[in-house]
Amino acid sequence: MIQYYDWLPHLEASKRVDSIKNELVIFTYADVLPEIQKEYGVYAEMMSAPHKFDFFLVGFHLSGSATIKVDMVEYELRADSQHIIKLAPGQIVSIDKVSDDFNAHVVLMSKRFIESLLVYINGSIPLRIDKNMTSVVECDEAHAEQIINIFIKAVRQVLSNTDNPYRMQVVQHIMMAIFYSSERVREHDKSDKARSSADVLSKQFLELVKDNFRCERQLQFYSDKLCITPRYLSRVVKECTGSSAAEWVERYVILEARALLKSTTMTIQQISDELAFPSQTFFGKYFKRRVGMSPKEYRRVG
Repeated sequence: MIQYYDWLPHLEASKRVDSIKNELVIFTYADVLPEIQKEYGVYAEMMSAPHKFDFFLVGFHLSGSATIKVDMVEYELRADSQHIIKLAPGQIVSIDKVSDDFNAHVVLMSKRFIESLLVYINGSIPLRIDKNMTSVVECDEAHAEQIINIFIKAVRQVLSNTDNPYRMQVVQHIMMAIFYSSERVREHDKSDKARSSADVLSKQFLELVKDNFRCERQLQFYSDKLCITPRYLSRVVKECTGSSAAEWVERYVILEARALLKSTTMTIQQISDELAFPSQTFFGKYFKRRVGMSPKEYRRVG
């Protein structure tokens, strides 16, 4: 059985790690390696065996070499170049042949953190953060230096300022900039017209969802507005964004529900009405299926 690892809570305890609310942690590999090896004596063996993470990972390769295999595809991190590594939850990963001088900046993000980003930017982010994305890309020295000196340092500085009540919002905006910067710009040519049309359609769909998710959760509503079938809509959106149309609608609903539960004094019944659920019971079941706890529990501890 392939082992799942959720290291966010463990890493947050380290003094060499900057983090926020078990949603995002950022560290330098060489800094935390001694602690990891001390706590997990079989660290090298664990990493070389196929395993899965329960979070998103973005790594900025700094030095040294290693071999990483993602979903049976092998990538070489060479010592004479720098790379960006992007992994999604559920991908099968193994890391081997790690040189003694290997180092990287590593950012781990919870599913909830990523989903919040996706909603805020309305799907326009160029970085694919699902299993279909390119897991390892090489970047030039100037690009790597820009990412490290501007974005990584900025995130760590914000996280270290624990007195700032808006740390999460600031970090979210910085991470958006990192995602945009780390993704290679797609080259468009005449043969890419069909894909461009699909991108436009997906963007139109997301705009509709943004305006109507509180009252409309059925794909038929959105497909009718766009004059296409629900099946075609779902396929195009999935191809362009990595998530299905239904997942996007649900994402907006849940993020709004979370915000209302945490930032208002509205009752759960009022929130249920605000989001056009047929009953509070139905809303509770919908929320718990997606979040893993009831609205009442989330308001108390979420």
